[in-house]
Amino acid sequence: MECSNLFNPFDSRSTRHEDRLTWAFLVALKYDPYLQNFLRELVESRLPPELRKHGNNWELANVSTQTERIEASTIPLVSMLLTDAPIQEKIRVQWSDRYARYDGVIEYPDCMTLIIENKRHHGDVWKEQLSPSQASFSHVIDDVDLHDSAVCLEWSEVLEGVLKYAAADIAPFSSREIARDFLSFVEEVHPELTPYRTFKLCGESSEALERRKASLLTALASKTDLENRGYLFRPGKIAERVFISISKSEPWELQVELYPADTVTQARRFYNSVNKEAFLSLEEWKVKPNLHFSFVSKHLIWAKTDLETREYLDRFSDESSYGQMDECELLLLAEQWKHQGLITAGGLNEIKDQFKNTGRKSLNVVPGFSVTRKWDRDSVIELEERGELEACIIDALATPLATWGETLVEEIGDA
Repeated sequence: MECSNLFNPFDSRSTRHEDRLTWAFLVALKYDPYLQNFLRELVESRLPPELRKHGNNWELANVSTQTERIEASTIPLVSMLLTDAPIQEKIRVQWSDRYARYDGVIEYPDCMTLIIENKRHHGDVWKEQLSPSQASFSHVIDDVDLHDSAVCLEWSEVLEGVLKYAAADIAPFSSREIARDFLSFVEEVHPELTPYRTFKLCGESSEALERRKASLLTALASKTDLENRGYLFRPGKIAERVFISISKSEPWELQVELYPADTVTQARRFYNSVNKEAFLSLEEWKVKPNLHFSFVSKHLIWAKTDLETREYLDRFSDESSYGQMDECELLLLAEQWKHQGLITAGGLNEIKDQFKNTGRKSLNVVPGFSVTRKWDRDSVIELEERGELEACIIDALATPLATWGETLVEEIGDA
């Protein structure tokens, strides 16, 4: 059975072997004409103009892997190298007398035949492997037009194209799933090749940015010795969760969010320990009221407020002004809060609805805050290129935490 058959897994190599990577890529290509066309256009962009085929009409390719035979019924024959970094020098290709087994062969019936050599690391490239063997052909090679130099592609640019396709509406569901599965395989087994290993490579692709954000979160969790739950978890702290997010705007921004005083217990500790002036004068951080109402441990209502942050903070400095309140007490206060601008009319109605036909006799008033800092795209990319992104975020977090007497130092230790 042909090795590129989806139901004939190439398991004669270990998972991390580059042959398994090649097999996975060629299987994805075999079953997806759009990916075939993407690769064809990418290769043709590196060929001389006279070798490029123009027009939208093209035929599906024949794909094989780990093969010794080349039919080469289409010309030219083009040698292609896949590796992890740019190859600046021109690699000459000529006929060889060596015994050859090709990582991949892709025959585009209407334009060219590709022979593929995959090297995960550019330092392992053996130039002679890019020259096809005369013995591979069952016919006279004089009939075959061999392009005289190799087309060298980076895995990152190929995977970036696959990534964009996986998120494209044009792709049918099955094709998107195959593309995503292939990307997941690369991410898990060959993370050094992924197109989202840096924010710069992600461009504006939302899927790539989310994957890169996830890897950033993993790195931050490792450096701070905190648990990664899709956010950094700081159990028992005044702000237990640190969220990392990417904005939907273009250009995107990286946002770090803290929510101190997010429960009644946290609120009591926060208001008893916070340095008000330092908290209210935080530079580069945006501090906003985050008043909400909860039942047991479930947040039910987030109320908008017209109060300035300072007035809001002063309003709840007394412990008796928040915490668990029964229905009569809370509804009476809520009417007053609406007139004072602490909550809106909509917020008052939401509070009433939480008692109506629910059987609840009380709600918790939680006077929390949101504390947010943003980095624009260019700053993130610059910090990342200097290898300082994680350290910058960790250092930045120390500033708001210090205003209520917490640090990350004890969590980082000597790291």
